[in-house]
Amino acid sequence: MGKTQVLDGQPTMREWPVRIWGIEEIKQPFAEPVQNWMKEPFATFEFVYAPKRQTCLKSYTYLFGYGNEKIFYMREGWKQPIEVLRSQITSVSTEKELLNAKLTIFYQDGGRQKNLEFSYVPSVYYLYDPFLNWILGLGKKYMPMLAEKENPRPKKLYEESLAMFNYSIGAYRLGEKFTDYSYRSKQRRNKWMPWKSDLEEWLEVPMERGIYKLHTIGYLTECSYEIGNQEKE
Repeated sequence: MGKTQVLDGQPTMREWPVRIWGIEEIKQPFAEPVQNWMKEPFATFEFVYAPKRQTCLKSYTYLFGYGNEKIFYMREGWKQPIEVLRSQITSVSTEKELLNAKLTIFYQDGGRQKNLEFSYVPSVYYLYDPFLNWILGLGKKYMPMLAEKENPRPKKLYEESLAMFNYSIGAYRLGEKFTDYSYRSKQRRNKWMPWKSDLEEWLEVPMERGIYKLHTIGYLTECSYEIGNQEKE
């Protein structure tokens, strides 16, 4: 009798998205669509392969690549990939809650607003933060804390909410002048423990190249970058 494999339901590194370093690493069903789509050398783009997560029923296998002002995106089971030009993107959001994270781009196509979702585990932020920077017209290695050193955030925000102050560092992806903001909060009954309450918070920061919005409650943190004028590199 063969051995029985027991899965404990815990996430493993096999479920983590990985960087694709050479076109020969791309397997079907993605290999042929990528080859048909790509007109430039492979080194022009950065590709990431994200496998379906057994610990997340809503997840799916997908592959994306970006560079030369465009994005390649395809899920397993799709017949054709989607191409999005960086100039089509109007906003991008990030969402993190415990072991789940998601980046969503919103873009205009033929007069209609559409979106693409990139789910991942927070541990591989180093694959998705450069992508976020690139979308917003920044260098892939851009670090918001460097801009914050030159133009510190308002001390008043620190006094109002330490959590929002910490997360607000992302606003520098849309500019350098963090001078004004609007903040509000509200106590909410905890969903799982009704005898406790959670503080729900919202922050909005107008920057030179758009508006940064932040929302937190419990373990959930949502950031939104509404793009205005941006200089793309």
